[in-house]
Amino acid sequence: MIKHRTIIIPASVQPNARALCKGLAGVAGDGMFTTGLSATGKAPATHYISSGPISHDMAALLPCKTVTQDKDGKAVVTTAPGMPEAVPDLAAKAKISTTKAKITALYASIDVSDQPPFEAMARLGLQIVQVPFP
Repeated sequence: MIKHRTIIIPASVQPNARALCKGLAGVAGDGMFTTGLSATGKAPATHYISSGPISHDMAALLPCKTVTQDKDGKAVVTTAPGMPEAVPDLAAKAKISTTKAKITALYASIDVSDQPPFEAMARLGLQIVQVPFP
């Protein structure tokens, strides 16, 4: 079973997030977070995004924001906490050393949602960094 997730991370956590995704999800997690984002769409990237299907097990580990609208049309964001306590043991099996405190801090800095990528980017005020063609 798969779930759709859009994951937006600060540039400062990109190397660690990429390593964790590859370690926990294997080949499916390799190559994530290569598309840069910024408020202006100009370099340097302040954030990175990956969006698409992930396994149900991986989705269960991550926090997830769901955006709905109230009766007045205002956005209401609810967040499922994920399972940060499970990640250190799973990471250790992939030979990645981390702690629950580090994962909790990582979860606090990232935005995971079930929104399509451009909706999540708009909610956060981010655009894809435009890279000139060679």
